Amino acid sequence: MAKDEILTLGEAAKFLDMSPETLVNLVSLKQLKGIKVGNQWRFIKDDIEAWKDTQDKPNVEKIALENVVSRFFSFINSDFILRDLNAKHRFEVLASMSQFAKENSVCSKQSWLFDMLSKRERLLSTGIGSGVAFLHPRSVHTDKINFSAVLLGISRDGLDFRSLDRTPVNLFFLLLLKTEQQHLFALSYLSQLFRDDHLKEKIVQAPDNKTILDLLKLQVG
Repeated sequence: MAKDEILTLGEAAKFLDMSPETLVNLVSLKQLKGIKVGNQWRFIKDDIEAWKDTQDKPNVEKIALENVVSRFFSFINSDFILRDLNAKHRFEVLASMSQFAKENSVCSKQSWLFDMLSKRERLLSTGIGSGVAFLHPRSVHTDKINFSAVLLGISRDGLDFRSLDRTPVNLFFLLLLKTEQQHLFALSYLSQLFRDDHLKEKIVQAPDNKTILDLLKLQVG
């Protein structure tokens, strides 16, 4: 195969006129084929061109993001948002979110989920900084999770969660996904969202769950 038939992530993203992050998300959705060589992505140009030819709208980035957002919103809905998380310390957060997952039938045993989340937090805090934490078990547990879901608990005052930047955490996303691919996709999606330094505060101040869902939608540009 000729060298010029292989594209790097940057080259493929430029060819499709989209961000590298959106392109990687499309790969995770199995809409595009990508090859991981070490820590680098490579793409066959013919595959990229073929996918682009199937898009019937001029703004490929917009279409790609619509697909990515649709995928994320298959994991979360308004019932999965707990706007008044009344917890005083980090393990109370884990207990409350575990109970919330059980109440929404995401898992059957609150005690099992609490134990898994606690073990994960004892290793290293899942507080990523800037007032946000991504709670999750150490590994995928297909047999224990009834369906893939992302739940959100909101502490308006915030609390100490031993985050890397030592700031209080207000937003606790609980990621319960049935496959590693789904888990990585959700992490990638949320990480892109919270590049907006003001998003956390907007969510904390949101008047209802519908507004929060609107804030969780990636935008073009």
